[in-house]
Amino acid sequence: MPTSTIWLKIGNADVRVYKQRVGNALVIQDPQLTELVDGERVRECRVVDTSHWEIVGTGEELQVETILKDSKGNVIPVAKARCILEHTKNLAVNKKGETVDKKKIEYYLVNPDSSIGDPVAPYPPTERIEVKETPTEVQDQGDAYWVSSTMLEGFLIHEEYELPAADPRNDLKLWNEADAAIKRDEIAITTYSNGGFTQYYAFLVPIVKDGQFVWLLRISNKKVEYRCLRDVPGVKIPIRPVKTLETLPPIQALLIIPSAKKK
Repeated sequence: MPTSTIWLKIGNADVRVYKQRVGNALVIQDPQLTELVDGERVRECRVVDTSHWEIVGTGEELQVETILKDSKGNVIPVAKARCILEHTKNLAVNKKGETVDKKKIEYYLVNPDSSIGDPVAPYPPTERIEVKETPTEVQDQGDAYWVSSTMLEGFLIHEEYELPAADPRNDLKLWNEADAAIKRDEIAITTYSNGGFTQYYAFLVPIVKDGQFVWLLRISNKKVEYRCLRDVPGVKIPIRPVKTLETLPPIQALLIIPSAKKK
């Protein structure tokens, strides 16, 4: 049991409880990929573009040679100096440490036996989200479906965006849909990608605050996992059914590049 505890007083209950972070269950696995340039594996790394050393306590800049010296030429021990990183940049390098052109990088799946598999392309950014009334067996990328707002409670939100109308003349259309969704106590769920090799579940959530409204886009790839739930002593809690999906929307498969394009 964790050692961090607090006293919790609710009505007649005055008990000590312990604190434990809510767990998470990853529901979208990132693919195992490798990067190749001309058939040779490369890796991306961060390097220092410019930096300088300063004396701790004075901030005086030091000359950097094989030893550290101040402006008067006095040797300064490394333990008394601090390296200041002014600029860094990302490079792609091969096994020899040589810089390669990032535009030439190709992405390949890594097979379970660690061998190189098929070439793949990143997910395109989601440009259009269409909310449908009824789930279908086959879901297109960007299709969304109405679910109970309580479904959002089961996810850890990764990022959140506001979605105001690009043209304010469309505010009324968005408000009418927001008002209807709030009255039904429903939100929409879909899949979403900012581009790259990560997809998320996305929730379209209308909110009203101080007489104003906006639609939110909340994205997540993890579900909340409660690890300390207890049975209610001597009581069976009735479960109220809510509108939800039997299964989460399917995640789009990585786009395999046709064999004709393989090198």
